[in-house]
Amino acid sequence: MHGNDLILVLLTQVVLILALSRVVGLLFRKFRQPQVVGEMVAGIALGPSLLGWVAPKVFAYIFRPDTLPGATIHSDPTEYLNVLSQIGVIFFLFLVGLELDPKLLKNRGHTAIVISHVSIVAPFLLGASLALYLYPNLFNAAPHMGFTSVALFMGASMSITAFPVLARILNERNLVKTNVGALAITCAAVDDVTAWCMLAFVVGIAKANGVGPGIHTAIYAIVYVIIMFFVVRPFLRRIQVVYDRQGKLNQGVVALIFLLVLGSAWTTEAIGIHALFGAFLLGAVMPKGTQLVRTLMEKVEDFTVIFLLPIFFAFTGLRTQIGLIDRPELWIDTLLIIAVACMGKWGGSTIAGRACGLKWREASVIGVLMNTRGLMELVILNIGLQEGVITPAVFAMMVIMALTTTGLTTPVLHWIYPARLFGLGESVAKARKEKKAAFSVLAPVSLPASGVSLARLAAMLIGPPPEDPMVEPGKLFALHLKRPTELELLTPDLRDPSPADDPALRPLLSEARTLDVPTEPISFMTRDVAADIAAVAAGTHASLVIVGFHKPVIGMTILGGTVNRVLRLCRADVAVFVDRGLAERPADAGPPRLLVPYMGSRHDHLAMELAARIGRHAKASVTVLHVVAPAPGMEPPLHAQTAVTRIFQDPTQPTPVELRVVYDASPAGAVTGAAADFDLVIIGVADEWGLRSHRFGWRPERIAQESPTSLLIVRKSDLARSATPRTGVPNRSV
Repeated sequence: MHGNDLILVLLTQVVLILALSRVVGLLFRKFRQPQVVGEMVAGIALGPSLLGWVAPKVFAYIFRPDTLPGATIHSDPTEYLNVLSQIGVIFFLFLVGLELDPKLLKNRGHTAIVISHVSIVAPFLLGASLALYLYPNLFNAAPHMGFTSVALFMGASMSITAFPVLARILNERNLVKTNVGALAITCAAVDDVTAWCMLAFVVGIAKANGVGPGIHTAIYAIVYVIIMFFVVRPFLRRIQVVYDRQGKLNQGVVALIFLLVLGSAWTTEAIGIHALFGAFLLGAVMPKGTQLVRTLMEKVEDFTVIFLLPIFFAFTGLRTQIGLIDRPELWIDTLLIIAVACMGKWGGSTIAGRACGLKWREASVIGVLMNTRGLMELVILNIGLQEGVITPAVFAMMVIMALTTTGLTTPVLHWIYPARLFGLGESVAKARKEKKAAFSVLAPVSLPASGVSLARLAAMLIGPPPEDPMVEPGKLFALHLKRPTELELLTPDLRDPSPADDPALRPLLSEARTLDVPTEPISFMTRDVAADIAAVAAGTHASLVIVGFHKPVIGMTILGGTVNRVLRLCRADVAVFVDRGLAERPADAGPPRLLVPYMGSRHDHLAMELAARIGRHAKASVTVLHVVAPAPGMEPPLHAQTAVTRIFQDPTQPTPVELRVVYDASPAGAVTGAAADFDLVIIGVADEWGLRSHRFGWRPERIAQESPTSLLIVRKSDLARSATPRTGVPNRSV
């Protein structure tokens, strides 16, 4: 291998790292683990602990080509990965600093400060005490490692909480807006600040040669912090003013902020407290609760988290040699490290929370969440290995501890605090207390442009407000669910706006006001759209859930994917609206014409009931198309006429209805042939029509594809289901 092939080696390494980290990360999400845990495991799998053990020649070819026979590369190619990983961690720590907001302490100051400080002091003391036992056994091969530095580092490494990973877990568990979730984020924020200050002190002690250099480092650090708060911070506020005036973040400002990040990192490295602390502090002093922070996050976050951090995980994996733990007593030491870590962080936080008045369940949740170490622990461990404070064997033990404590968080949290114990936000709680409306519609909005057609369809179903004040009016619940970024989770001023001000709901709310339809907006963050639609439908007592259809990326299916899960999870009636021009129908075109295919199922009965509602409120004409398979001497069936008479008979508000019997061996063909003469086809979910909800969405749906007019595909609820909307829902097809 020649030196000019080095770029090919580096590109091979990066491609392999990114591909494996995404695949393993997504796989871990399937098992209710944060994706970052899978990415950490992928990084370790690429190192000598797995790839180097299973396929040593492949490992040597990809990550150590300089060791192959005949190689002419004289530098370690993994050093290029080291440089990329260090740049990635520098900008990641800048992002972590951006996420920290002093307003997180608002109204939770006393409890949060007590829990966070106990969760720092307890593991620090236990970690430092553990060093008394580990030092003679594990650090005797490195006599230059002073006990003071080792004890301080062990204590600091036990005290860390992974602020970003904790935020992702809260997001995935829908705990963001609960009191427990908000308190956990606050405690983790205080923990991060304290832990990084401790780490800066520990690194300063480790790097200093004697008391004099240590004092100089401390003085330089204090001067640096003062300059950051009283010089750099006001300057950043002026940048915020420029951003507000221009309304955009130009490349010059972004370049300036990047220079400040790198300059701050260089300064702290030069004075002896590590470059990462400088990047973190610059993010911490940025003006919070501003659009500048949001825009800056959007520009930096994806490239850092998706591209650079997996390289850091891989480089950590190259350093992790689990094979060094080659004796039973070393594995016992590893288990002891894990036990002490959990005892200090989990136990300390739980006891502190209980002492502050929390119930045991909530206090335990705080303890479990604070025990999450994840990526931040790997950052600290790499610093310790780089500065010569810990040995490679201890490094491997501590990496196992970081993975174990992070991996335990989600399953233990699910056991201690199941989903049924927390709600979905103030809007849903308010809707639960309201009296059930006579007929209510829940309309989840994904694309703002679909809001107008959903509002018009809901208005035809709900009808005008009743003249009798004793009659309960119908209601439209407009729902917008979105997946938040970590910044929106952690920065109070940038969380989702009031539902009434949600941009995604504005078109629907405006049209609903024009049509005089009582509307209640609901908006919150989610990680499981279908489950939360089902939960909101139950909480609001919705009579009908109308889901808008948007063309999928793959295939032409309508009743697959998320729609399938909504159909399976909702206990309310569900309708899937395929708009092919109904919303643009001119007002002077006359009453709408509705076609209701009928073959006798309960879903077909629901279709006729909804058509009758639209017929009364929108003066629509209805044609019920009863499709019958041809047979010699067969008389027209009577059950269709009976159903039409029962559903449409209303002397006060007669609906023009026609029952048309068609003999056709192809029910789907009969419907598509007749649909062109109507404005809306309301059809039940059934195999006879070629419509049945299916989980994977590969099945063709002839009526849905060939109908030239708008469709409302309806499914009658099965109230016999015993499952709750959010948990324990049976996995079965509708």
